[in-house]
Amino acid sequence: MAIHFDQSGFEIAPDEIDLLQKIFDQICFEAHIPRQDARAGRLAKFLMDEFRMGNADELALVECGRWFCRRVGSAHQRNDEQRPFRKTH
Repeated sequence: MAIHFDQSGFEIAPDEIDLLQKIFDQICFEAHIPRQDARAGRLAKFLMDEFRMGNADELALVECGRWFCRRVGSAHQRNDEQRPFRKTH
C-alpha cells in the first residue's frame, strides 16, 4: 500500500484518501455545491484539517462537514442581508 503525502507532509493512505473523497462528494451533493466552487475548496480544507487533528470517523466527518456548510452558508446569507439594496436596470 503506497502512502501519499499532502502539501503539509501529512501521510495519507489510499483508503483514507478514498474515505475523504467519498465524504467530500457526499456533502457537496447534499449542499448543492459544485466541486469546482470556492466553497468546495474550503470544505475540502476543513475536512483535511479535521482528519489531520485525528477525526478519522466517517460519520463524525460527515456531520462536521454538514455543520461547516451550514455555518458558511448562514454567514454568506447574513452578509447578503447586510448589503444595501441596489436597484438594477
